[in-house]
Amino acid sequence: MNITFPEALPISAAVADITKALAENQVVIVAGETGSGKTTQLPKICLAMGRGVNGQQIGCTQPRRIAATSVAERVASELGTELGDVVGFKIRFNDRIKRTSSIKF
Repeated sequence: MNITFPEALPISAAVADITKALAENQVVIVAGETGSGKTTQLPKICLAMGRGVNGQQIGCTQPRRIAATSVAERVASELGTELGDVVGFKIRFNDRIKRTSSIKF
């Protein structure tokens, strides 16, 4: 698994700052324009920091079922893994996740 951050997304320029903030604070608020990469890249930043391992998961809430499934698919694709392996989702009546998954939408 190769964790990269697309240069085309504005959040990629702030990965080091966000990583530092997450390491030093219990709560971090990240604000940015729609399409800046917050939803897809923040879980990857946490994963790159070593979070979401040893039975723990990085949890990401989404307001709609379609959003949860499509974002999970995109992040899994960016990580080069199958949906349900490292990245999965759990929604009412349907889930694609394992106990060993690191990121859960």
